[in-house]
Amino acid sequence: MNISIILPTFNERKNLSILVKKILKILPKAELMVVDDNSPDGTGKLADELTKKYPLKVIHREKRLGLSTAIVAGFKKSKGSIIGVMDADLSHPLELIPKLVDPIVKNKADFVIGSRNIKGGSVEVWPLHRKFISKIATLMARPLTSVKDPMSGLFFFKKNVIKDIDFKSKGYKICLEIIVKGNYRNIIEVPYKFGTRKVGTSKLNYKEYFKYLIDWVRLIGYRINRK
Repeated sequence: MNISIILPTFNERKNLSILVKKILKILPKAELMVVDDNSPDGTGKLADELTKKYPLKVIHREKRLGLSTAIVAGFKKSKGSIIGVMDADLSHPLELIPKLVDPIVKNKADFVIGSRNIKGGSVEVWPLHRKFISKIATLMARPLTSVKDPMSGLFFFKKNVIKDIDFKSKGYKICLEIIVKGNYRNIIEVPYKFGTRKVGTSKLNYKEYFKYLIDWVRLIGYRINRK
């Protein structure tokens, strides 16, 4: 199966080369899709340079339009029958990729999520307020799914899972929308340790928390209407 990995970027120039090299060492034939929101640090320009050496495709957007919409833009251009989504800040353990892909290749799952909230999963270092907000967001998702880490930004799935989904999410939590709307039979979680960003700064802020609240209301409405 061909694999496409979506890498949304905003000011990740210092991480991108390392990320691309490490992913392709694990999956040499993967299609990497960098979706850059006109990063002022030159991430998009670097991505273009990397296409000369690596199987990398770059989507340039005019401005910062939100993580979820960047990921959807990558979905639309990807060619793989398996699609993955990862953060570009090296906080996700790349050595976990085979464990996320293998159940899909072996038809044991249609959708595999890297989980911080099951046995064996954890977060390396988070400030107290972020832990609290993450916990509340996860609890809010309980009426929508039994998945333990629906807020995860690390996941792989068969492309058919997102067939005909009309994506509405604007914030960081597109995984939850796929869980609610996706076409899958089996979904599993694989534990991992969420690492600490080594360079750059987190993009998560209170505007993103508000976007999640809006997305959550939409998904609750979607689920009610489906019933």
